[in-house]
Amino acid sequence: MHRPSLRLVRDLPRTPHEAPRWMRFPAEVLAFLCLAVGVAPGYTIAPLLATAVRAILGDAVPSYSLAIWHGFNLPLVMSFVALVGGSALYLILQKTLRLSTVERLPLFYRFNGKRAFERVMSVTTALADRLTNSLGARGLQSQLLGIVAFAILVAAVTLYGRPLLLAAVPISPVDPTFAILWLIGIACAIGTAYQAKYHRLASLIMMGGAGLVTCITFVWFSAPDLALTQLLVEVVTTILLLLGLRWLPRRKEPAELGIRVPAIAWLHRARDLAIAVAGGAGMALLAYAVLTRPYPDTISNYFLERALSEGGGTNVVNVLLVDFRGFDTLGEISVLGIVALTVYALLRRFRPAPESIALPHQQIDQGKTDAAARAGDDPATGYLLMPSVLIRLALPIIALFAVFLFMRGHNLPGGGFVAGLTLSVAFILQYMVGGTAWVESKMRLHPQRWIGLGLLFAVLTGMGAWLFGYPFLTSHSAHLHLPLVGEIHVPSAFLFDLGVFSLVVGATMLILTALGHQSIRSHRAAQQAEAELPRGGARWK
Repeated sequence: MHRPSLRLVRDLPRTPHEAPRWMRFPAEVLAFLCLAVGVAPGYTIAPLLATAVRAILGDAVPSYSLAIWHGFNLPLVMSFVALVGGSALYLILQKTLRLSTVERLPLFYRFNGKRAFERVMSVTTALADRLTNSLGARGLQSQLLGIVAFAILVAAVTLYGRPLLLAAVPISPVDPTFAILWLIGIACAIGTAYQAKYHRLASLIMMGGAGLVTCITFVWFSAPDLALTQLLVEVVTTILLLLGLRWLPRRKEPAELGIRVPAIAWLHRARDLAIAVAGGAGMALLAYAVLTRPYPDTISNYFLERALSEGGGTNVVNVLLVDFRGFDTLGEISVLGIVALTVYALLRRFRPAPESIALPHQQIDQGKTDAAARAGDDPATGYLLMPSVLIRLALPIIALFAVFLFMRGHNLPGGGFVAGLTLSVAFILQYMVGGTAWVESKMRLHPQRWIGLGLLFAVLTGMGAWLFGYPFLTSHSAHLHLPLVGEIHVPSAFLFDLGVFSLVVGATMLILTALGHQSIRSHRAAQQAEAELPRGGARWK
């Protein structure tokens, strides 16, 4: 724009002004970085590019150079012609048209850019709405139906005519015990899907059974790290799902409402069953085809040989997570922290349905309320007396076991993720027997701080490598000699794993407290509504 002036803008409710300094600051920093990279690429971007290229190509990186001057060549001549031609055209227009006084474009003054943009946006929005109405659906089930059906169709067309069932390697005999175990898991999975709509608790229990079968399968195939993770994830997920399902209104079966299921509904269910069976059978067929083919050279030997020498640990799974693929783990825990904060923010505004606010029968029978807990009374009475005593005694024991899993994770099954889930289970048990108000009156957990400290530990561990001239997250192992203990082996990934541990505890507890606080808010709202009713009016029962 030639000599931009705000005087040409008229009829505005407020007088325009230049952008504030700190509003311009991000754009100025970006412009400075672009200028620095363009002028001196060898000193700014070259080290980062070299690291990225070497990570992909290894030692086969071809020779290259980054510079701003490459001699006289055709691109330089073209740039020079464009610069000279543009300057000459500008001087000619300035002399003949006096650009500083022109308020509309020559030859294009009839063209209204704002009107054209709005017209294009209107037409594009209308076309998008038509496409959505013709192909899309408002229900999640219909959208998933289309996605899964299309994926099955593409896979069937791609794999048509290929000998997937021909085994290229000898197949080991089927162990009857393992077959029975998987039949139980399959039955639990089918029962989960069948009961999910009207019997959520039964569905959740059977889903836990399928998860337990998966855990035993990992143990069967000598994968203790995966088995520990699966077991603890099942425990935590089941409890969190129970807390979430607590606030959903109960769905009644058609028979309870005296409604007859139409024939079209049975056809839809048969269609969904056929698609589910086709998808499951297709995945099983692909897994069978992969497992019965000879393996080419893999990278597993690389990690097995270098886990101790370069990662400082003999547990290859944990070394992979916190060392070789530390970037991935850092991203994953960051996503976990963001998800926990998002769930917490959403649930703060969530208000359950009125029919879900009433206290469960167990709490009504024993007369336990959050108000009594806040007054200092121990809510663990009645049928919860013995479990509460045992669980409170188990808190330090489980916490010590979590420390044990964390300390051994670099060499034996365990690690920060498993230890974090273990400590979270210890806290969750306290919430189960004591209630949200009583537990938080006795100890302050501050899950947000756990999440922040976890990310801080992980990032600072990666940045520590810069102090020694190594790339981000490069690990190092130190051998220390302690009195009465002897020589110990301490890898730098220990601090990174500590960040994983802290963030997992914080994220799990933040989601738990967000769900647990629903009981306090909902029951308080119900009591206030009951107190505001006139005497003799309707009340909660």
